[in-house]
Amino acid sequence: MYNGCYFPDISYQCQSPDACHEPSCDSEKGCVLTDISDECFYDDKCYEYACDDAIGCTSTLVYCNDHDACTDDSCNPDTGCVYTPKEDSNTNMCLIFHCDSEIGVYFTDVDCDDYDECTTEECIPSEGCKYTDVDCDDYDACTEDSCDRETGCQYEEVNCNDHDACTEDSCYPTSGCHYTPVNCDDLNACTDDSCDTTKGCSNTPVICEDNNACTTEYCCTVNGCIYHDVNCCDQNECTNDECDVTYGCYYTDVLCDDNNLCTQDYCDPYSGCHYETPECICDDLNQCTVDKCDPSYGCINIEIDCDDDDDSTLDYCDSASGCLHRTTEGY
Repeated sequence: MYNGCYFPDISYQCQSPDACHEPSCDSEKGCVLTDISDECFYDDKCYEYACDDAIGCTSTLVYCNDHDACTDDSCNPDTGCVYTPKEDSNTNMCLIFHCDSEIGVYFTDVDCDDYDECTTEECIPSEGCKYTDVDCDDYDACTEDSCDRETGCQYEEVNCNDHDACTEDSCYPTSGCHYTPVNCDDLNACTDDSCDTTKGCSNTPVICEDNNACTTEYCCTVNGCIYHDVNCCDQNECTNDECDVTYGCYYTDVLCDDNNLCTQDYCDPYSGCHYETPECICDDLNQCTVDKCDPSYGCINIEIDCDDDDDSTLDYCDSASGCLHRTTEGY
């Protein structure tokens, strides 16, 4: 039951024309529209907030695209868009990481070329570039193998010259330098063959002198020195032909003595010693002696006995006539 005036509530009549205002009724002002769009904003910077007259508060997800393919685009509620550069997560050490803002991440092969002709290069995914020395060994002992960084393997002929004129220098691919002694043999037995390291072979005439005056020497190319005894024969049978190594031939008289005093010894140059016994060798031409010869003592002349055992004669001897017997007087 009402007493007095009646004031009906008409606040419901205060309507907002849009969703971004909240209507209210003020006793003095009447209907009041309060902007409530501020209530649509939150601290999450990953959204864009607004108030739509038709629907009220709206939140639109922020589109964090920096149009750079080299960033990972994301949004942090506290800070907003975050653009993180893409990192190289590749584990293949043979690939180089690249990023292009338009096309994004891409990889190129690692260039392992060290511009050194003395190495071979390869890339191992787990290790990267690997350089191996080039094997320049040509398995020829007659070359010196080396490597030039610009041109690669070099093969220089080995110098086998030992500067020895007494060797023949050669090279075998399997074993290298060989030094064969020079054969200085001139197949002449009359030379001494030798070799000088500077001048090479020399063939010096052999000296066959044996310093023996009792030999003659000469050299035969086949057998070498030959020595013949000197012929000291003087074709004289009355000499002894001798030879002294210092002075050569010498001759001594042959001794023809037969130690017999009853012979006459002499030497004939053609026939040698002769021993003759002349009949009268001991004849003293004295008729008063008997002549005979003893080989040891030589001639013996013994007086003859002229005694005729006759007292009437005088016996005596005449060297010319021999025994004489003269008659003495008185008979």
